[in-house]
Amino acid sequence: MLWFNARARAVLYHFRTLWLFTYSDLVSILWPELAFGILSALSGPVLTTNSAPDTTAILQRLPHLALWTWTNLLVNCVANQRMPHSILEDAANKPWRPLPAQRLTATQARRLLLLAIPLALLVSVCVGALFETAALIILTYMYNDLGLADESYLLRNVINALAFVSYGSGTTRVASGGDEQVFLSTRAGLWFFVIGAVVASTLQLQDMYDQEGDALRGRSTAPLVLGDRAARWSIALPVVLWSFVCPALWELPVTGFVAPVTIGGIIAVRIVAVRSVVGDRTTFRFWCLWMVAMYILPMLKYYRAMDHEGLPE
Repeated sequence: MLWFNARARAVLYHFRTLWLFTYSDLVSILWPELAFGILSALSGPVLTTNSAPDTTAILQRLPHLALWTWTNLLVNCVANQRMPHSILEDAANKPWRPLPAQRLTATQARRLLLLAIPLALLVSVCVGALFETAALIILTYMYNDLGLADESYLLRNVINALAFVSYGSGTTRVASGGDEQVFLSTRAGLWFFVIGAVVASTLQLQDMYDQEGDALRGRSTAPLVLGDRAARWSIALPVVLWSFVCPALWELPVTGFVAPVTIGGIIAVRIVAVRSVVGDRTTFRFWCLWMVAMYILPMLKYYRAMDHEGLPE
């Protein structure tokens, strides 16, 4: 019995280590991308070849969706956090993460990555999003091992935007039933491009509360390159712009503008007026919510078309 209890504690310890690798990205990646997949699948023919989306069937795929997203997120997080400069940065900003907390060594993290990559590929084959997983693995390698994240904050934003689009495409495929049943439409490609542009022009918000750690590792982020004030305005203005542009692209009525414009306005005011680590972290959470408000727009277009115009072509 004592042996069993010791083994159980060891298993729980390792599961907690895996969870801690991904914990800080649950709000920014896992939950929003689950919403992206579900909402995009529910948009039916607006973004996919499914002319009559079944809400119950889509929601039943949520466990598959969560597993695909989390296994890919684990690869990204382990690959990033095992780097020596990341350990240094996390020691200042996130000391509870597995490596600065000494829950495992960098060598053990590398071995974990060697297991996590084939696991993510296997899950992707099973649920139907292999292309997106391959794209995420390549982007992760470019971001971390090739050091593109440290070259320029603009290049870093572009890599992150491509990752967001890959997650969004993958979650949409999985929620829609896998690539053997439903395909993404041309309109989906255009919308994902817009989402990528939104992320690329506003994601520097996450750098506002990590300035101490970024300075330690010599990373070129927006607040360190442009200065704190200019960086804040470089976030506020695109957020306001996209809050109006995205609903307009879907030709939605005034009600379709309410959520993006309201949340976007809160972000713009907060990022300029509330200048603290705690305040910027809260503003980033509003940014994640704002992105979900963007993800819902195609579904609003679908239901509006059903009620007033007929199905989109």
